[in-house]
Amino acid sequence: MGKNKKQQKNQEELLKTLGDFTSKENWDSFFTIRGSDDAFEWYAEWPQLQDPLLSHLNIIQSSNDVVSSPKEEIQILVPGCGNSKLSEYLYDEGFVNITNIDFSKVVISDMLRRNIRLRPGMKWRVMDMTNMQFADESFGAILDKGGLDALMEPELGSKLGTQYLSEVKRLLKVGGRFICLTLGESHVLGLLFPKFRYGWKMGIHPIALKPSDKSSLQTFMVVAEKDNSPSLGQIFSSVDQSSSGGPKNQVHGLFQALEDENKIRADYSSGCDVMYTLEDLKIGAEGNLAELSPGRRVQLSLGEAGASLFCYRTVLLDARKDFEPFAYHCAVFLVPKTRACEWLFSSEEGQWLVVESSKAARLIMILLDSSHSNASMDDIQKDLSPLVMQLAPGNCDGEAQIPFMAAGDGIKQRKIVQEITSPLTGPITVDDVIYEKVDDNISCLFPSEDVIFRRLTFQRTESLVQSEAVLSRKGSPKTVGDINQKRGQSSKLEKKGNQKRSGSNISFSDGSFTFLHKTLAA
Repeated sequence: MGKNKKQQKNQEELLKTLGDFTSKENWDSFFTIRGSDDAFEWYAEWPQLQDPLLSHLNIIQSSNDVVSSPKEEIQILVPGCGNSKLSEYLYDEGFVNITNIDFSKVVISDMLRRNIRLRPGMKWRVMDMTNMQFADESFGAILDKGGLDALMEPELGSKLGTQYLSEVKRLLKVGGRFICLTLGESHVLGLLFPKFRYGWKMGIHPIALKPSDKSSLQTFMVVAEKDNSPSLGQIFSSVDQSSSGGPKNQVHGLFQALEDENKIRADYSSGCDVMYTLEDLKIGAEGNLAELSPGRRVQLSLGEAGASLFCYRTVLLDARKDFEPFAYHCAVFLVPKTRACEWLFSSEEGQWLVVESSKAARLIMILLDSSHSNASMDDIQKDLSPLVMQLAPGNCDGEAQIPFMAAGDGIKQRKIVQEITSPLTGPITVDDVIYEKVDDNISCLFPSEDVIFRRLTFQRTESLVQSEAVLSRKGSPKTVGDINQKRGQSSKLEKKGNQKRSGSNISFSDGSFTFLHKTLAA
C-alpha cells in the first residue's frame, strides 16, 4: 500500500513538471523524478518505427558518392534525445556513429552511465538544440523525435523552431536526411514545409499505431533530403486520408496543410510571383547572387524570428544595361509604410524608375510596414546591415558599407501615444508627429517651436489618417481664431476635411497639451 502511494505521488510530481516544454529546469525535474532506467518514449515506439526508419537511413548517400554509405559510417545526430531508447536500438542495428544532445545535464549524465559499457561508441553532449556547436555539414542524418513539436508551443511562437531548423539545414551534408517525427499540427507544418522548399526533396509518411492505440494521435514521419538543387518539387505523401489512424480532425488538418503547401509550390514553379527567403536565393533559386544579372527582379522576405529584430518585405533589382553609368555597385532604399502603397514603390514599373534614379547597379528596396512603427531608422539600419550584405554582388566586397537611401515620409519625429483594438475597425493607433513641412497658417501659431499633431489611424488603412489635431502647450498665447483674425482671411485649415467649426475657440486639456479645435480634421 505504501509503495502504491509513493508511485502515485511521484506520478503527480512528474505531471507538474510538464508545463513548459522549452524550460530546462522543468526537464531536469522530469528526468530526476523519472530516473534513468525508466525510458520515456514520445509518440511511436521502436516496433512501429523500425521498418520505416531503417528504410530511410539505409539509403543515405555521401555527398560525393551515388551509392549508399555503409551504416557504420553514417554520422547521426539525435537532438533533444531525452531518455528514449531510440538511439540504443539504432546502435544495436549497426549505426554506431551516433551523437545525442540534450540541454538537460541530468538526462545526459543518466544516459551516459546507462550506455558507457554496452555502447562505448555512443556520444552524449549537453547542448541547446537551437544553437548547436558543430561544424557545417557534420552529419548524414538528423533524427528528431518530437523535438520540433516541443519547441513550437503555440503561445511561444516560431522563434525557437526557426532557430532549430536553421541549425538542422546547416549541419546536414548534401545527400543527408532530416527525419522528423511529429504529430503534424498545423502551426508546426506551417514552419516546417516552407523551411525546406528550394534545395530539398520532401516526403511525409504515417507511422502505424499499435492496436491498443487506435484512439491516440497519429505520428507522422517527415523526411527532407538535402540536394542543394534550385528546383522546387512537390511534397510526396504516402498518407491515406481514408485509412489513416488517429482523430479525423488531426489527419484532415495535415492534408489541408499539405494541399496548401503543394499549391504554393505549384504556383512558384509556374512562374507566379514568388516570395523567396534568403536561404532560397543562396542556393541559386534565382541564379547566382554574387553576379549582377541586368533586369533581374526578385521578391523576398528578409530576416526571420530569432535571427533579426524584424522581417522585411524586400525587392532586389539588378539595373538594366541602359541605366549605366552607376554610382554604386549596391544600395539599399527604405520605403516608409506611409508610402509603400504608392505606384512608384508598389508596382514593377515604378520600382524600375527608382532603380534608374538611384544610380545603383543593384538596388535592395525595403518596404516598411506597421511592424516597424516603433523602431527608429537607426535601429532598422543596424538590423538590416548584416542581412543586405548577404545580398550584395561579389564586387561589393571591397566597399566599406552599402549606402542606405530613403523615401521621405514627411515626418520628422513620431511617438505612439496609444494602441488599441476595436471589434469594429480592428487595430487603432494614436500618435504624435512633427512634420517636416507645416502649413504657414499653423506654423505661425508656434514660431519658436515644432508643431505637434495628434493623429488617429486604422491599421487596415494605415496610409490614411482618420483624424488629426494640432497640440498646443498649456498657456500658449495664441489660438487659431487669433491668427485668422489678424490675417483677416479664412484659414486654409477650414478647407481640410470635415472640420469642427465653432464661434469660440474651445480647447480641452490632455496632459501638458491642449487640442486646438479649429484645427481638427477627419
